Amino acid sequence: MTLLLTVGIFFACDKEKQKPTEPWSLSVIPSSVRLNPVTNTIIEQDFVVKSGLNDVKEPLKENWIFDGKEVALNAARGEYISFQVVITNHTDEILENIQMNAPNFKNGSSEIKIDPELFLEWSVEVKEHSTGYPNASLGNGWYPDALIPFKYLQLDSSKVNRWTSPLRLPDFNNRIEDQKSIIVWIDQYVPFDRDQALPGKYSSTITVEIGETRKEIPVSLNVWDFALPNRNLLGGALQHEGFVSRMSEEDALEIYQMLKRNRVSVMDPTYQPELEVKNGKVSLDWTDFDKRLKKYFTGEAFTSAYGYEYGPGYGEPIENFVLPFDVYGKHHTRGWPDTGTPDEERNPENVAVYIETIKQVRSHLQSMLDPEKTDLTVYLNGLDESYFKEAWSRMVFYGDLFKKHYPESHFRIDGAYSDEAMEYVSGSIDYWGSHTINYNIDKVREYQEMGIKDWLYGPMIYESEVNGWVGSLTFIDLPLINDRAISWSSWKYGIHSWLSWGIGAGWKHAWYDPETWKDVYKSGPGSDLEFPYKKINGSALAIYSGDIVPNVNGPCPSIRLKSLRDGVQEYEYMRMLSTLTGSKEAADKIVNKIINQPFGDNGIGVMEVWDYDPQKWDNARISMGEMIEELSKK
Repeated sequence: MTLLLTVGIFFACDKEKQKPTEPWSLSVIPSSVRLNPVTNTIIEQDFVVKSGLNDVKEPLKENWIFDGKEVALNAARGEYISFQVVITNHTDEILENIQMNAPNFKNGSSEIKIDPELFLEWSVEVKEHSTGYPNASLGNGWYPDALIPFKYLQLDSSKVNRWTSPLRLPDFNNRIEDQKSIIVWIDQYVPFDRDQALPGKYSSTITVEIGETRKEIPVSLNVWDFALPNRNLLGGALQHEGFVSRMSEEDALEIYQMLKRNRVSVMDPTYQPELEVKNGKVSLDWTDFDKRLKKYFTGEAFTSAYGYEYGPGYGEPIENFVLPFDVYGKHHTRGWPDTGTPDEERNPENVAVYIETIKQVRSHLQSMLDPEKTDLTVYLNGLDESYFKEAWSRMVFYGDLFKKHYPESHFRIDGAYSDEAMEYVSGSIDYWGSHTINYNIDKVREYQEMGIKDWLYGPMIYESEVNGWVGSLTFIDLPLINDRAISWSSWKYGIHSWLSWGIGAGWKHAWYDPETWKDVYKSGPGSDLEFPYKKINGSALAIYSGDIVPNVNGPCPSIRLKSLRDGVQEYEYMRMLSTLTGSKEAADKIVNKIINQPFGDNGIGVMEVWDYDPQKWDNARISMGEMIEELSKK
């Protein structure tokens, strides 16, 4: 394994500095890093990478968006731009009744009328590194992750009868011993329409008051004269079987809207109409299905009619929908429609039932769903990761059925298939979900040339092969950059899109225990003598449940979800730059300075698959934005 041992490259603290005379201080850090609220150090600084930066700074005094006096930001229309405000306590006293104000951005008579969105960062304690990453893990300690909207906090003492969720330092509920700082995440959405956000430099001022002391930091926002697409064209998705389909309609709506706002799609293969088969006749009852899903197919769920007042994808339908079909599986799960075991499913009467069900589903969905905007996937979970010829034969059989009877759909298989298997099924499948550990780009190019579109899923880096079984990329104790990297890598390799398993696995206990994946194998298939006990911090967890922390009554996004969003937004920069220049050359030049050769056999044991300096990523985005703005003038 290659590991480069340059530590503390862009953030280091002067341990000899004098103790501040003021009881508390105010600062701003970029959204691309995380601050340990106990040590007041940037968590990512401890990752062993080669940065190339020679200037050492104290991040709370100065960084690449904050010069110590003012914050400078840049954004396109239709984009979220974020930053973090840090309040640090220099005494042993509790700082109570903290008041924060972030007024709208203004430029003379012009004003961005969408309010900044404020979130209190909630930290989770990592007690042991994620399995398989003894060196790559950023270590034990407190990691900011959950983002609690300010609407859930008690900020006005005149309205409080009983304090349960005040804004104070140390945090009243997070219970962090020796906490030095609280961190507030600020999202600003820049409207898509030009007349609502004319190009130019806007300004606002972050104000914090504690007792009789008031501190301010001015913030400037340069709005470029172009907009990211309202639609999420990449369509990267979090797939989680049954996660939203089993919720109440109201709770599911919150999840769909949260992910839409962050340019990530929902995939849940378990939505099904009521099915009845009698004497070979198929009957489908769509009442509940339509009631739950029609608003997502039409895009109405993402309008003011359902409380979605603004944001990416306003009025646009969901990007992906997994059709309700399945087949008898290797774990003895039943199909939908249920046409029996592999020995029975090709009987003429069973085939007729399956085909009739396909036809009825297609006919019904055509009336409410545009396949040009909502990608229709056939994912047969019963054939997931099936590495034997009988399964390949079934993939071909069902793939051909859907090609003939539901031509607008795309038949997807997931797994690490051999050349023999891919050649066998290539004429019958449309999509291939490839795990990152098996994503060897030279071989993938051959499949791409066959017309197979690839979806990438799995961990972003591999210190060893042990995590080849993990379907999620959302690790809390690995560099935050990784969550952006999947979209950047999708651009580099021409990947159709990406997947990550899990939306909210363990989303209730995760507030207090970030180990959302735990496994113990003693013997049998899947056992691992070296790692019999596996645990992952933040696996399959992008959002946190409501009704766990006092007063927090709805789901909360994670910082890692915001990082996924940023990667998708930056992918759109690459797409726009390539469109304006007429080739991928300019975008590729920028991307290739950041992304090396991740994934596949050559990525195992190699950590430096991309540059881990977040400043370089942020500067690359600005470079693309400036180029797009200049090209748009021509």
